[in-house]
Amino acid sequence: MKRFDFPLDRVLKIKRQLERVAELEQQRAGDAVNRARAILQRHHDELSRVSDHVLAGVGRPVAAHHWAAASDLSGRIGQSIQAAEAEVDAAEKQLRAAAQKRARVATEVEAIATLRRQQWDEWRQEAQQVDQERLDELGLRRWQAARDEVTSPPEPS
Repeated sequence: MKRFDFPLDRVLKIKRQLERVAELEQQRAGDAVNRARAILQRHHDELSRVSDHVLAGVGRPVAAHHWAAASDLSGRIGQSIQAAEAEVDAAEKQLRAAAQKRARVATEVEAIATLRRQQWDEWRQEAQQVDQERLDELGLRRWQAARDEVTSPPEPS
C-alpha cells in the first residue's frame, strides 16, 4: 500500500507558522498594553504626590510662585494622563485585533488538522483492510494446500 499523503500538509505547516506568529503578535500587544498601563499608573501616582503636597500646605500661606508651579505641574501631569490613556486605548485595540487574528488562524489550523486526521484514519482503515485481505488470502492458500495434501492419494514409488 502506498504511504499516507495529505495534499494540504504544506498549507498546514504554513498555517501553523502563521499561528505562532499571531501568538507572538498577541503577546507583544499584551506587553504593550501592560507598559502603557504602567506609564498611566506612574502618572496617576505622580499626580497623587503633587496633590498630597498641595493638600499638606492647605491652611498655611503659600508663595504665589509655588502655587503656580504646582498648578502648572498638575496641568502637565493631567495632559500626560490623557496621552497615556489614549496609548492604553490604542494598545488594547491592537491587542483585541491580534487576539482576533490569532483566533482566526487557530481555527483554520484546527480545521485543516481535523481534515488531516480524518484522512489519516481513512487511509489507516484502508491499509488495515488491505492487510487483512492479504492475510485472509494467505490463510486460505495454506488451508487449501493442507487440504490438498490430505485428500490427494500418495504417489506410488
